Amino acid sequence: MAESIVFGDLLDDPDRLFTSLHTVLFGMGAANLVLRAGIVERLLAGPATTEELAALGQVPQGELARVLDFLVGHAVLARQDDGHWLATPRTARLFEARGYLANCESSALMNSAWLPALRAGHSNFAEYFGQPVFAYFAANPERGALFGEFMGWMTRRVIRFLFASHRFQPFVTVADIGGSMGDLLLAVLAEYPGTRGVLFDLPETLALARPVIAASPLAERVDLVEGTFFEAVPVADLYLMKQILHDWTDEECRTILATVRRVIPARGRLVVIDHILSDPPAPDEAQSTDLAMMAWAGGRERKLAEFAALFAATGFAIERVSRNPAGHSVIEVCPV
Repeated sequence: MAESIVFGDLLDDPDRLFTSLHTVLFGMGAANLVLRAGIVERLLAGPATTEELAALGQVPQGELARVLDFLVGHAVLARQDDGHWLATPRTARLFEARGYLANCESSALMNSAWLPALRAGHSNFAEYFGQPVFAYFAANPERGALFGEFMGWMTRRVIRFLFASHRFQPFVTVADIGGSMGDLLLAVLAEYPGTRGVLFDLPETLALARPVIAASPLAERVDLVEGTFFEAVPVADLYLMKQILHDWTDEECRTILATVRRVIPARGRLVVIDHILSDPPAPDEAQSTDLAMMAWAGGRERKLAEFAALFAATGFAIERVSRNPAGHSVIEVCPV
C-alpha cells in the first residue's frame, strides 16, 4: 500500500518542500512533453539518438537533451555510452499513465483559477477552460480520449482489489454504467466466464470505445448501448458504477440511482466503486480526490453515511462494503 503524503509535513522542512514540489511540477511537464512529442513511444520501439528524437518532436536538440537528462536522472529513461537514449521498464509505465499525466497538467492549469471559480460558483475547470469538463471533452475529442485512457488506468489500479476483496454473486448480465472505454467491463467478463456485458455511455464516448471492444477477444460477449443515465439504462442483473456518483450533486445522484432502480430486477445488485471519505479526515487518496472533484466538475467524494442516505432515498439498501485504504472502495447495494 502506498504511503500517504501529509502536505503539512512538507512545510516543516523548506528543503523537502522545495525538492518535492519542484520535482513533481517539472517532472510532470517533462513527462508530458516527451509523451506528446511521440518520443516515449519511439523509445519503446528501440534506442534512438538525440538528433532523431528532436526531429520527431520538432524541438531543438540542446533543449531536448536537457529534458531527457532530467528523465535519466530520475530513472525514467537510460542513456548508452554511445549517446543513444533508450527505454527502461519505467518508460513503459510512463506510457501507460499518459492519460493521467495529461489530466494532471489540466489540474495544474485550472487550479490557478480556484479562487475566482469559487466566487463565481462553478468549477475550476469551467473557469479556466471556459466550459464544463464533459462539454469540453465533446468539443476536444483528443483530450476526451486521453481522459478515457486515464479512466482505464484508474480501473487497472482498482481491479486487483475488486477481484481479491469483493467477489460478485452469480449473475448473467453486467451493465457498466458510464463505462468509458470498457476496461472494467472486459476485466469483469474475463474474471467471470459465461457472462455477458453491456457497455453503456454517451454516443461520443462509445465511438472511442467501439474499436477497443472490437479488438478484444471478448467482443462477442459485449453489447454497446448509447444513452444517458439521467433518462434510462439497460436491464441487467448486475450494475457497475465506477467513479460516476462523485461527478454529481446529491440531487443528480438521486436521479441517476432512481433510473437504475426503475429497471433493476428484484434480485439484482448495484456495485458503486468510489472513494469513501474517512471520518475524521485523514491524509488519504479520498481527501485529495474530493478536492479534485470540486475542481474538475463540481462533484465530491462522500462519507459512507452520505452514500447510505442517497441509497435509502432511491429504494436501495447497502448490503456489503469493501473498504480500500489505498484507493477506490466497493459498495454493493440491493433494491428494497
